[in-house]
Amino acid sequence: MASSQRTIQYTIPGREDFNKLSDEQKTRVGEAFDLFDSNKDGLLSYEEFRFVLRALGFELPKHQTFDLVIRHGQKPANWPLDQECPPVYRLFNLPTVQALAGTLIRQRDPKEELRRAFRLFDIDGKGMITQDDLRRVSKQVGNNIPDADITAMIEEFDASGKGGVDEDEFLRLMMSKK
Repeated sequence: MASSQRTIQYTIPGREDFNKLSDEQKTRVGEAFDLFDSNKDGLLSYEEFRFVLRALGFELPKHQTFDLVIRHGQKPANWPLDQECPPVYRLFNLPTVQALAGTLIRQRDPKEELRRAFRLFDIDGKGMITQDDLRRVSKQVGNNIPDADITAMIEEFDASGKGGVDEDEFLRLMMSKK
């Protein structure tokens, strides 16, 4: 009787995209890996890997994450050589996570990333960032910006004078910084 079991082949992802990231992006990937490597063995479990992806801003569907596990997850060192390792037990080392994260980061749409950032400020969905939104976010990140500075920022970038920076103004402002 022929076996219907599929052999799972581990492949090492290319690091070209990771090498093209900024130093800040590379550091963020390394910090996320270190943070979620709970037992500090230099390897991430499937769940730890998913947490790293989320920390880097990726909410991949389970089937896409599972595909990464199948293609790039490694057998644990103590796994019997003559036995197939189910994907859920496979692990990710730092170079593999760096390579995968690098590819995902480089594939991001910059405008979509900025739209997501806009929504972090505009939590109530009113379609603009107001002085109250800036004040709230600055306090959340521990950077209490003086009210006069917050007022000046909104006034400078609120082209239509509606009392806040809308998404289009935010995108123009942020894209001009790149």
